[in-house]
Amino acid sequence: MRYIFITLLLANIAFFVWSQRLTPQAKNNFKAVDQGVNKLQLISEVEPNKTNNNSQPGLDNNNLNLNADVQQLCYSAGPFDVEANVHAAQETLDQVVLKSNIRKITTTQEAGYWVYLPALASRSEALKKGRDLAAAFVKDYYVVTSGDNENSISLGLYREPYNADNRIAELSTKGFKVNKEIRIEQWPEFWLDFSISETQVNRLPSLKEAYPDISQNEVICKTN
Repeated sequence: MRYIFITLLLANIAFFVWSQRLTPQAKNNFKAVDQGVNKLQLISEVEPNKTNNNSQPGLDNNNLNLNADVQQLCYSAGPFDVEANVHAAQETLDQVVLKSNIRKITTTQEAGYWVYLPALASRSEALKKGRDLAAAFVKDYYVVTSGDNENSISLGLYREPYNADNRIAELSTKGFKVNKEIRIEQWPEFWLDFSISETQVNRLPSLKEAYPDISQNEVICKTN
């Protein structure tokens, strides 16, 4: 009897193990997120035509186009020959203008005509030529002792060309072959460019009252 009981128990255990192997295990369905929460989506998975083109929250689109419809006038004032003056003028306008900018340019102009003897081979030769000039009663000359024109002899700088030509003719009659060279001067000029709305133009101060040598003209506004 005892052996029959053990045999039935082992048979039941074997049947249970066999049935578990044949029966597929039930799968539990888990939810990725709680109910009502949007599914997480990678940026690379978003279709281009579904990209949100709206402005960021908290930004006012009206503020972004605040100056879009503002009618503005543009001016250029100058030239200022002193940099401190153009900065002072800019400070005067900053309270009423939309924007301002200081512009620096270099002006080139003929400064006169230089009459001279070309550079000699050495300092001693230049001094000897100077003694020759003195012996011929030539006045107003000096030997250049340094710089790009070292050992040349300067015979005068003249504003008007006819004065330079007269000097050359005088020296030619005394047997000296001299040259004439146009001298160029360069100096900086400063301009103040600014724009102002039409509603504020009546408040625009006249810079010519403080700086009578400048001009203040309306110009075409540049587009960015």
